[in-house]
Amino acid sequence: MKRSILYFLMFSPLPAMADDVRPFTLGEILVTADKLGASGLGSTSVDSKTMRRFDSVTVGQALNLLSGVNISNVGARNEQMVYVRGFDLRQVPLFVDGIPVYVPYDGYVDLGRFDTFDLSRIDLSKGFSSSLYGSNTLGGAINMVSRRPQKAFEGEAGGGLSFTDRTENNGYRAYANIGTNQGQWYFQGSASEVHEDYYRLPGGFSNSVAQGPGLRNNSYQKDHKVNLKLGYTPNAQDEYAINYINQHGVKGVPPYAGAVAGVAPRYWRWPYWDKESLYFIGDKAFGDGNALKVRAYYDRFSNSLFTYDNATYTTQLRPFAFKSWYDDFTTGTSIETDLRLSASNQLKLAYNFKNDVHREHNAGQPIRYFQDHTQSLAMDDSHELRPGMSLVTGLSYEKRDTLKAQDYVANKVVPFAMANASDWNGQAGIAYKTGDTGKITAFVAAKSRFPTIKDRYSYRLGTAIPNAGLRPERAWNYEVDYSDVLAGRASFEVAFFHSDISDMIQSVTIAPTLCTTAPCTQMQNVGKVSMDGFEANLKAALPHDWEAGGNYTYLDRVNKSNPTIFLMDTPKHKVSAFANGPIGGGFSLTGGVDAMSYRYSSSTGTQVASGFMVANLKLAYRVSKSTVSFGVQNLFDRLYAYSEGFPEPGRTYLVQFDTGF
Repeated sequence: MKRSILYFLMFSPLPAMADDVRPFTLGEILVTADKLGASGLGSTSVDSKTMRRFDSVTVGQALNLLSGVNISNVGARNEQMVYVRGFDLRQVPLFVDGIPVYVPYDGYVDLGRFDTFDLSRIDLSKGFSSSLYGSNTLGGAINMVSRRPQKAFEGEAGGGLSFTDRTENNGYRAYANIGTNQGQWYFQGSASEVHEDYYRLPGGFSNSVAQGPGLRNNSYQKDHKVNLKLGYTPNAQDEYAINYINQHGVKGVPPYAGAVAGVAPRYWRWPYWDKESLYFIGDKAFGDGNALKVRAYYDRFSNSLFTYDNATYTTQLRPFAFKSWYDDFTTGTSIETDLRLSASNQLKLAYNFKNDVHREHNAGQPIRYFQDHTQSLAMDDSHELRPGMSLVTGLSYEKRDTLKAQDYVANKVVPFAMANASDWNGQAGIAYKTGDTGKITAFVAAKSRFPTIKDRYSYRLGTAIPNAGLRPERAWNYEVDYSDVLAGRASFEVAFFHSDISDMIQSVTIAPTLCTTAPCTQMQNVGKVSMDGFEANLKAALPHDWEAGGNYTYLDRVNKSNPTIFLMDTPKHKVSAFANGPIGGGFSLTGGVDAMSYRYSSSTGTQVASGFMVANLKLAYRVSKSTVSFGVQNLFDRLYAYSEGFPEPGRTYLVQFDTGF
């Protein structure tokens, strides 16, 4: 294992890391209740300091700190996902600085490939998201906000080693951020690397067909990322920036290790999982409260998937073994105007255009092309009705045109049938201050999601028939929220939410003779799902500079159209709690507990991931804001899984060092 970069970071005499990281404000997209704060309706965030404290290396781990979010590792693909109040990543898309980065083909993205070291914070909109994001925000939006330097010269660096409970050094992580702000221009650069050779299973694991106790088979993953930003600020109001991000990933897929009859292990590997983004954002002010913002971007995603016959990963002779390559890219632009209509009214208008291209082929086959154009016209309006009360509304018209879709039949590339789709979206919310610190908010949002290229055109390895005419999914989202501060020391928030989804795209069994492999299915607009839930958040300042807090999420998802099809990957109950504080002599202690109830891992209900509770503990020593820490994850070596048959790592030790100036 190469560790020269890590050793350099760990032992270079750099000064202290800054506590506060300034966000790249050009990358923010918020629905604000005018004069009631920038947090907005239905939104929350996790900042870089919190991510560091809880060792949230990936975006998925960081989001899992929030109420209403359930992490879900798709074991059969080794992909880290999240559900936001029951909505998956196709319905709550991922953005970086307001630029869409979700994969054009299936709308998903592996959050385990996105580390958090270069971020200032992650904004999460639940149900009520700005219309300015564009299409497909059925259940909200996730926006990764990057950094912006404040000083003439600043930076931070850090790294760490991970060990199994047998003291095996199984991985490392390293990162560096450096920036300069010279008044009229600034530069921000970041680099990171996360490497894991394997992980060790908890001691309670017993044998399965494809997995024995000890080291998890094919569990390696390697990622590195570079993020470069150059900005120009000719005056106090105007700002222009160009950003380049390059990510490279390699990963294996641990085989199924459960005991459910009929579930066969897969032997898969991703030789590369690469993403590249180049984008420009410019903001020009015109008078008091008026501005024009322009975004233009190019985002490329390419990967290769090799599947094998058996655990040796050497032969590809059976029909289900193949080599596949994807080469996707997206180009797009958005134009946004910010207009101050009066002292109490702010109006934002936007036009979004997105061009998605998907190219795929298996070994020995020609490349097939798919292309979609998606456009939206949108407005957000914030109006202060009277002091302490604001009304926020949004409206958008969205349209998706299919320009190209190619099939491969009888050794020839032929066109698929093509269909276009369009829809209207609207929302309204109200915020009311109940006192100096209390606030009540309520909203209703009608949202939609266009079916992806995979939804419409995938044969799903010979088990499905495409359906080009799929309509958009529709959802009505509702929420009532109350937050306040008690005695100046404890903050709390409670939220009640409900969603009704119609025309949900679900797999329907059709005549088996239509497919090459039975059973045969087709994606159709037949689903009706309702989701009800409750969230509670509490954080309190304790004596001697300690703090404690936690959150609870209750989520009840009901498949109203077909109760025999189970809704997967979301537990009904989730609890997270933490405590943090100094213990003297520069030392501090952080402890956390996560507990979740069971969840279904298959739509038939035959696979169930049991409920669990996992504890983590970290001891840190800080001098002049430099920190050395020793942490234990899965402290009690619990056997648990987010997806049945795919157990998570056992007890793991982390030794880390962070410093900066």
